[in-house]
Amino acid sequence: MSKDAIKITVRQTQFKAENITTHYTESTLMSHFLTALSMSFPQGERFFVETVRNVRDQIRDEQLQKDISGFIGQEAHHARAHEQFNQLVQSSEYHLRKFEKAYEQEMIRLRGLSKRRQLAATVALEHFTAMMAGYMLEYPDVMFKGLSENMRNLWLWHAVEEIEHKHVAFDVYQQIFANLPQRRRSMRTITVGFISSTIVMTSHLVWQDRKNTLYSPGQLFKNFQTLLGLTQMI
Repeated sequence: MSKDAIKITVRQTQFKAENITTHYTESTLMSHFLTALSMSFPQGERFFVETVRNVRDQIRDEQLQKDISGFIGQEAHHARAHEQFNQLVQSSEYHLRKFEKAYEQEMIRLRGLSKRRQLAATVALEHFTAMMAGYMLEYPDVMFKGLSENMRNLWLWHAVEEIEHKHVAFDVYQQIFANLPQRRRSMRTITVGFISSTIVMTSHLVWQDRKNTLYSPGQLFKNFQTLLGLTQMI
């Protein structure tokens, strides 16, 4: 299906901000991995919107302008929903605040770059979110085993919309900058940074919850299966 055939629809999520336990999938490792991803979304997706808005006035393509509006609407909803999730999943024994501070510092660094480099970073990061969204939709039984209907509403809604708008930042970049060397440099940098930060944060969350994640024989087997599934994404 061509991107022209995909309508970007801004939907209201069916996810309800209610009590969320630290373990919301059958595998504790998968819960920690999804939480690590979620921690990056509110600040990251607001940054994506900014980078596209920074140069929107240079876009003359009418359809792309419509796609940008859909992209902004979807990303704004994603940021709010995951912000609610992130606040609810935290507890006195499960600390996420320091990671929020780390993301804040990274966003400050990125906003100090040129508009071209900021948008190139968004293009690279949107590539990863679309890749993960595709994997989630193709293998929901691997990613979401044991999820409640409410939590499925959050992750599947997000995944569908990531697929819908995955071309927007790239098309904006190509119409304005079309600088392949910069896009390649940003992809190399983001690849290392995104993968390493996700692994580090997931590992921290696993260690905070080591009693349930590492010291439980039943969970060790489930987590090993999860690890095998996640390696297919790389």
